[in-house]
Amino acid sequence: MAASLSDKNSSAFLRTPPAACPDDFLALAAGTVPRPMAFVRATGTATLETARDAVAAGLALPLLVGEAAQIAKDAAAIGWDLAGAEIIDANGEEGAITTAIALVAEGRAAGLVKGQLHTDVFMGGIVRRASGIRTTRRLVHVFAMVPPDGGRPLLISDAAVNIAPDVTTRTTAALEMAALLRRMGIARPRIAVLSATESELPAMPSSIEGAEVAVAAGAADGAADFAGPLSFDLAVSPLSASIKGIEGDNPQGRVAGHADAVVVPDIVAGNVLFKSIVYFAGGLAAGVVLGGRVPIILTSRSDPPAARLASLVLAAIAGQEEQE
Repeated sequence: MAASLSDKNSSAFLRTPPAACPDDFLALAAGTVPRPMAFVRATGTATLETARDAVAAGLALPLLVGEAAQIAKDAAAIGWDLAGAEIIDANGEEGAITTAIALVAEGRAAGLVKGQLHTDVFMGGIVRRASGIRTTRRLVHVFAMVPPDGGRPLLISDAAVNIAPDVTTRTTAALEMAALLRRMGIARPRIAVLSATESELPAMPSSIEGAEVAVAAGAADGAADFAGPLSFDLAVSPLSASIKGIEGDNPQGRVAGHADAVVVPDIVAGNVLFKSIVYFAGGLAAGVVLGGRVPIILTSRSDPPAARLASLVLAAIAGQEEQE
């Protein structure tokens, strides 16, 4: 009698996320100077544990923005005496983001970390021109996907901010990731612009646009290699690239099979890709929004502590770069 698969499901693919941020990823921020980071509405154990761990790791000097009495109570609940942190009283979600933006304007905060408030309130305050956070560059979100046991990360954009990024926005993402990778110690980054094919097909707009992004980014940054369109397997698998004969001393040949970062065509592709790496490969997702006056960290209630700390590592690297 044939074996039944009725008791099996996709849970067989699931992997447990790492309990700690790998040491080699933490080491990337070892040369940075801890800077004040505003934790916006810093109530609740998750936000405060992240702030506490950031102090211990030398990643940030937390400015805990929110209801002062509640912050002190929640900190006591996790056994933190708030050493290395400062509480800045603010009332409610709107009050917290308004206060945090003012801290950036005054030069007191070098970054923003989302705490216990809705994303639309957090980002809504940031994107207003009057906030002074936006620059002439476009805001793009970048994930550094860290292998569970450490190793070279893979960067992904844009999986959390821009829903349907146009060619200009994707070009900005490619350039931001190249600059970030150099700050992470990769001398000549390799960036793949993804589609479902390596051919330019009129029926598949992302393939045509992928080529446009690669050309535009390459013209703007001669210290990195940009190739597109490439399918995901051709971007990351040397074997796939070899089988298809995508080799040679040209941008496509140098990137194929060895991409340090991938630019996705839209938020759905990016979201599915990063969550697949997290849930099926046990990867750690460190995320940061780049392109603003300061690095911005968007946290989720489902983010494990290690991912929150890894995001602060990424922000520390990006923030240091902004100061150079």
